[in-house]
Amino acid sequence: MSGVGDHGSELSGPAPEVRVGTPERRAAEAALEVHLSERRLDSDEFTRRVEACEQASTRAELLRVFADLPAPHPEMPSAAVRATEPEDDIPPVAVAGCLALGLGLPVAVVLGWVYGTWWALAVPVAATVAMAYIEHLRTTPRRPTERSDPRASD
Repeated sequence: MSGVGDHGSELSGPAPEVRVGTPERRAAEAALEVHLSERRLDSDEFTRRVEACEQASTRAELLRVFADLPAPHPEMPSAAVRATEPEDDIPPVAVAGCLALGLGLPVAVVLGWVYGTWWALAVPVAATVAMAYIEHLRTTPRRPTERSDPRASD
């Protein structure tokens, strides 16, 4: 029987001293159910290990339940504090551009039809182009221009 430190390297998870909550305990119970269905555990041993999972407060205690079992082991979410990741959401300028076109064009068509102001069609298009250009200028890093410094050759 190997120690918990050995399983920590197999699971390639963070330090086992990290406290666990309900999601980790449910993952452990699901892994134990797999072992029960594959007849590695009998029902009494399964019940005993599920109770041990419920009582576990750290990853080390939870992993100790699986010390003599092969994979699967419970999936543990990373406990490392994640750096702020860029959001995968749509950028605000894209949302604003879609709203300007989606709402502005129908209004401009109605204004053009009713009042004969067809130039109003240019307003949402121009607003969207202006927002996209400003966003481009704001996010594009500027490169320093290479100028020959007459004093540098001295």
